[in-house]
Amino acid sequence: MNNSIENTYPLYSYIPSRYAAAIFATIIYISSIAWLAQSLISKCRPCILAIFIFASHFLTFIELVLRSTLNINVLKSKLLYRITAPLLSLSPRLLLLANYRCLVELRGKEPRQILDRIMDTMIPIGVIIMDSILCIADELSFHSKRYYLSFHLRQSSAGFVLGLSIFFFLIWYLSVSHIRRLYLLPLLIISSICILIEAIYVLAMSIPSLFIILTKSEFYYYVCHLIPIFIALISWSIYHPWRLLPPLESAVPHDVTGKELLRPPPSI
Repeated sequence: MNNSIENTYPLYSYIPSRYAAAIFATIIYISSIAWLAQSLISKCRPCILAIFIFASHFLTFIELVLRSTLNINVLKSKLLYRITAPLLSLSPRLLLLANYRCLVELRGKEPRQILDRIMDTMIPIGVIIMDSILCIADELSFHSKRYYLSFHLRQSSAGFVLGLSIFFFLIWYLSVSHIRRLYLLPLLIISSICILIEAIYVLAMSIPSLFIILTKSEFYYYVCHLIPIFIALISWSIYHPWRLLPPLESAVPHDVTGKELLRPPPSI
């Protein structure tokens, strides 16, 4: 393997900007307060969405606080990497799970159908398994004889998450009626595109030749990882689902053809 990878992998080779991290951390903190306040007002409805998005805010905030406060030698220590890497990778995964959970709420089926149960159980289980594989890859990355295995495990994990990010658009289009899609259209468009960008970045990071390029400058970290997550989290706080979700399908009147007679989506 290339010596430049052996000298840095799995750590980055640039010095992170403390000021940039502090500015983003402050805005994420404000967004988390806005999300938490709206969730408490709505009595945390939908509950699982409230947990997913707040946890994503919290993990992103911790990531930025560490970058803005710790010494570069500590940031690049193996011990800190082993502790934080599994947790910090969860933030975009939680956003992905929130997107799928939002489809379940948007569909409004009661009782839940098979597709709803798959999105509620199988997809989270798959994400947990892939993150477990990523944890193994993180540990193997410090063993020079297992670099290639580490990269292969990263590629399998990142490829699965990227597949789920793309599959979301298909499920959204096929499983949700047009009138219901309009209720959370801005939120899900912004969030799903941001998650897709971050998933592509993670897959690129699992390719040795691209890893060297992407870890030389902090620019790629912000443009491909942090800013997409940042935009997605802000969007969730602005378009909080409890204000925009349509009622359950069983609570909506239907015309003679079976079409739902839903009111127009509420404005922000």
